[in-house]
Amino acid sequence: MAFVRKRRRFLAAILIAAAVCGVAAGLVFAGGASGNALARGRPAVLASGTFHAVTWETTGTASIVREPHGRLVVRLSKNFLTHRAPELYVYLVKLHGQQRVEWKQVGTLEQFWGRQDYAMPKLTASDLTAQVAIYCAKCNKFNGLARLTPTS
Repeated sequence: MAFVRKRRRFLAAILIAAAVCGVAAGLVFAGGASGNALARGRPAVLASGTFHAVTWETTGTASIVREPHGRLVVRLSKNFLTHRAPELYVYLVKLHGQQRVEWKQVGTLEQFWGRQDYAMPKLTASDLTAQVAIYCAKCNKFNGLARLTPTS
């Protein structure tokens, strides 16, 4: 009788370990993005737009890119350039006139020039029509905006 109980516990432990390993493998192979429909498919540029100056000169392009393993990133182009300022951030914004309707922080701007990638694990289809904003928190103004247009 004791042998049967030990055997059942051993089998239960093996089943639990197998389930945990299966979940971990799924997260690794899906890049943690299995719940996001935009993360599925071949690598591609999903949307892009060109920066225009709002407060300070900002040039280059911004894109939402699906990488080979399903990771979604907001990418600033190699010719990206903005005015140096303290507390600069990258946001996805939706505006109604000058009012912010929706506002998602992507990250702290890494540098004032050049190509940069910012991981975005949770994006929706409506984010593909937002604007990428370079925002100065200290002066509460946008340096520049890039209106995204979905690619077909």
